[in-house]
Amino acid sequence: MATPALRALRTELPEPTQICWVARPGPLAVLEGLPWADTTLCYKPRAKPPSASSSGVPLVLNRRGLVRALRKERFDAILYLTNSLSTALIGALAGIRRRIGYARDYRSWLLSDRVSVRSGTADARKDPCIDNYLRLVQSVGCRAVDRHTELGLLPRDEAIANRCLESIGLSSQLPLLVINTGAATAPTKRWPIEQAAAAAVALADDLDLSVVVHCGPAERQNANAIEALCDHPRVKSMGRFDELPLGLSKALIARSRLVVSTDSGPRHIAVAMNKPVVSLFGSIDPGLTRSYNIPETILTMGLACQPCGSYDCHLRHANCMNQLDAARVVLAAKHAYRSSLAASPPLVQLR
Repeated sequence: MATPALRALRTELPEPTQICWVARPGPLAVLEGLPWADTTLCYKPRAKPPSASSSGVPLVLNRRGLVRALRKERFDAILYLTNSLSTALIGALAGIRRRIGYARDYRSWLLSDRVSVRSGTADARKDPCIDNYLRLVQSVGCRAVDRHTELGLLPRDEAIANRCLESIGLSSQLPLLVINTGAATAPTKRWPIEQAAAAAVALADDLDLSVVVHCGPAERQNANAIEALCDHPRVKSMGRFDELPLGLSKALIARSRLVVSTDSGPRHIAVAMNKPVVSLFGSIDPGLTRSYNIPETILTMGLACQPCGSYDCHLRHANCMNQLDAARVVLAAKHAYRSSLAASPPLVQLR
């Protein structure tokens, strides 16, 4: 959701502006393949120094190491897309003169350029994340009017996707559908595996395509359980593949014809790659993460308790996701799939 803002900084700031992205390993991995940064700094707040591998993985800095690295580079300005007190403190300790961010979360005293949380009808606490990020880069002189998210691929991502499909027994020549049921942050964002399995079998048969059940390293068990429930030759779990880097997720989604996903990372990857997406929402307001690429199909139960905004159900039933049945998802997915065939969305370009 930050990519429209990052693109605006690269394309609209005057030359020869040098841009460095500072982020944790996960976000930097997602952004690999995009040409909008000159350098990057990778950090984890509690990383043990030194934290580098011989395989070419970038050095991972802890907070003190990041402060030293920023001070050494003598940056003129730092723009905070985060709203945390700790990141604002890092920039101040590094001696960066211009520190730009939203004046919220008790950190205004650490900012030199304070962007108001409220501006006209806009409210950074309630408006879509994409628009919040764009407001920040507008404060440094960018027009930043393009709201489309974007991601890139690397050749190694394509290569590992080919190996994965071969390993789990799916042809790379067949049309592909990706189903993602997980959400690392919340029970109220996860879709029950029984409903996912029923949907996967129905879509594989009715649309005559292969289905990959997506997962991250912590979700292997659930993804493999869905494959076992399906017992279908064209429904396979990527959890049976040894390696699960983010590049693999991007490459599989990039070659898919349709993505069915909970409100989680794979949903945003699919949107950024201009894929038709059926997004399953539980407790979170869809408006907060509104997208502006190919229109999404948003599915929600519309219960009286939705959207509560909580990651744990206070009513202890999580019916917002548990009652979202396979038949409803299949119907929406078929419509999105057939509409996409007529629309012919743009292909993802390798960078």
